Amino acid sequence: MRIERMRPDEVASATGGASIAYVPLGAIEYHGPHLPLGVDMMTSEEICRRACARTGGVVLPPSYLSHGTLDLPWSLEFSPQLVEAWVREVVAQLHHQGFEMVVLLTGHGPLDFVHRLKRVARESSKPGRAVYAACYLEFNAARLEGPELGEPTVIDHASTVETSYVLAIDPLTVDLSALPDDPEASVVGVYGRNPRFTADARWAAQDMAAAGAVLSQRVRDAERGAFDDLADLRRFVRLAWPESLQLRWTCDQEPMLELHNPGRASRFITGLVDIVVDGVRLDPDCVYLCNSAAGESGSRLRGDSLGPESGLYLRRHQNATIELPQGTPCGHGVSMSIELGGVVCAQVRTDEGAPS
Repeated sequence: MRIERMRPDEVASATGGASIAYVPLGAIEYHGPHLPLGVDMMTSEEICRRACARTGGVVLPPSYLSHGTLDLPWSLEFSPQLVEAWVREVVAQLHHQGFEMVVLLTGHGPLDFVHRLKRVARESSKPGRAVYAACYLEFNAARLEGPELGEPTVIDHASTVETSYVLAIDPLTVDLSALPDDPEASVVGVYGRNPRFTADARWAAQDMAAAGAVLSQRVRDAERGAFDDLADLRRFVRLAWPESLQLRWTCDQEPMLELHNPGRASRFITGLVDIVVDGVRLDPDCVYLCNSAAGESGSRLRGDSLGPESGLYLRRHQNATIELPQGTPCGHGVSMSIELGGVVCAQVRTDEGAPS
């Protein structure tokens, strides 16, 4: 299945009955002290291979050209424009070589990256030359039957899910002894519980097999057309992010709010709309959102600049600040609609009055 190891006659034979090219995407990114930097590439390639075994076709070598990596040691970050141009070139060349379906699967989970891939896939598809783009989290979310209230099993960063995956794929690249000998320890780059005590390679192998099966079905659905490429992502946001974000004033002197993520999974904020303070509606272009936690960019994003491809992550138990225009009355009731993941809107509000 791995095209770089196949001779021309083998490629022709593999694609004769299924003209499908799987393109695994990932990143070079810090995943704690215990995991290799290529976790995301390893994940996407493994799931592509499992799907390809069902559908036929070939799997290209994984790419680390991506954006949205954490600002931590050894992470590589590329401009969204470069990433998009590269993806378009790859898709165009694969179509030119005769592939009827190109599958872009990322193991790198930032939803701005995922939305960009989906947009490029839609724009690059044409009759007889289809493109489908997804992140592995979408296939894991497909198995959820209700809200995920415990520790995340769909996606995390360097915690139970990803550590389990790499243990199943290539255990020699994992060093659990590099993690603290304390189940409750907090580790930079690990968003979740200490995986030294929670990782499970057997569970991960079953999970990746299930993800490969769902991917193969989605490829068949995409081949038939009339396919909602956001359905699985919408399910993820609704079921894997069940806890409501919390909004409160940080003091009674400045027009500054704090937005808190009480959940165990990260949130991706793609819009602030219908912002009302004491009955007065504010324009999003006068409001700024910032997450200055370690690993984040710390950039101030204007409310009207947010979108599916330009949002802000609020990780597990993190806080972000929302700056309101000078002169906004502090301590009054605030309500706003927050767009999550580019697919779902949720209402948040403060209690009346400033904190004591």
